[in-house]
Amino acid sequence: MISIVGGIIIEKGLTPEAINSRMREIGVDPRGVAIMADKFEHYQVRIFDLTFRQAAIIKQEMLARGAEAAVPWQVCSWEKEETGYTYQAFLSGTRRQLDQFIAKLKQQPFGLEKIAAKLETALNNYSGAATDFKLLIQGKTYDLKARAHIMGIINLTPDSFSYDGLYGQAGYIDLALKQAEEMVAAGADFLDLGGESTRPGAEKVSADEEAKRLLPVLKELTRAVSVPISVDTYKPAVAEAALEMGAVMINDIWGLRSPDDPEGRMAQVAASAKCPVILMHNREEPEYRFLMKEIIESLEKSIEIALAHGVDFEQIIIDPGIGFGKTYHHNLQTLQNLDQLRVLGRPILLGTSRKSVIGLTLDLPVEERLEGTIAANLWGVAKGANVLRVHDVKAATRAVRMYEAIANA
Repeated sequence: MISIVGGIIIEKGLTPEAINSRMREIGVDPRGVAIMADKFEHYQVRIFDLTFRQAAIIKQEMLARGAEAAVPWQVCSWEKEETGYTYQAFLSGTRRQLDQFIAKLKQQPFGLEKIAAKLETALNNYSGAATDFKLLIQGKTYDLKARAHIMGIINLTPDSFSYDGLYGQAGYIDLALKQAEEMVAAGADFLDLGGESTRPGAEKVSADEEAKRLLPVLKELTRAVSVPISVDTYKPAVAEAALEMGAVMINDIWGLRSPDDPEGRMAQVAASAKCPVILMHNREEPEYRFLMKEIIESLEKSIEIALAHGVDFEQIIIDPGIGFGKTYHHNLQTLQNLDQLRVLGRPILLGTSRKSVIGLTLDLPVEERLEGTIAANLWGVAKGANVLRVHDVKAATRAVRMYEAIANA
């Protein structure tokens, strides 16, 4: 059998910009492009924790719009509702169908109006229509939507998992300054200084010891480079001292929810400094029922804590926490579904550099994980990552700029 495909192009998963471009290329009137754009945007939506009635009505209303809805068989057969049991729905439709569905759902009883409001927010956030991603740091604006930004890692520890810890080496301050200057020259937009290793099994250090490692370097670094400097710490006292010394961003691996900070002091420090704060997902045990749902809910809680203490929503960055509170397969699944974090409406930082998920996948030691890191970074950018936290700045910058040139051609 001969298959004739000349003159036919099939595409899947086009961005809104690409959809509009295709219509303009074939000569669609600009008014027609505006009218039809959302007819081509297709979304799949998963809704959790529904009652029997909610799931049944959701299915009916989606089908009434010509869209699709998958629900458990009990809902389809109208079996008797089980008290205390929750259901899920998996929806598929164009943005226009979903907008019509949301409008109808807002008129329904049984708590469906609240679900409609949450879905509307999630869709707006996911599509990027809700907010921009512009960080304001010391009077300068950093547009994280315009391109992926690179954050260079400077480890001021003696026990870094990647063997690049500088603390304890002769002239470690000068070594740190040299590394920072090389990173900036290679394209780093930000620098991230850490004084305590967070690798699994690493020994905890006191706030005094962490500050002892960080502050002398930070003092010199703020004079040597012009890019914003982030402090990688979950200790409020260390963050406060670092901000006074010239750091302008907090990178908290516990997302303002450290077990050692039950009073929420870190949130207060971030709010008082009016600085950007990176909220990372973390947990003590890697046990999940619905991985991405639980990561999103945890990050949402971190955002709520930040806002409750006065942190500006526009100054929040989220991080899924690759390698933290997750098994090897959890890390791969988080990367696979990274774009799902977009429902939170905040820029995404991704840190996979040299991590064990790469080593286990490729069966390689830390010093041979560059290619795997680049692959994970490019996957992340394709899935919506806005900031990449890396050891190898030059390689990461070149790879990302090449990817962006292709994506934006």
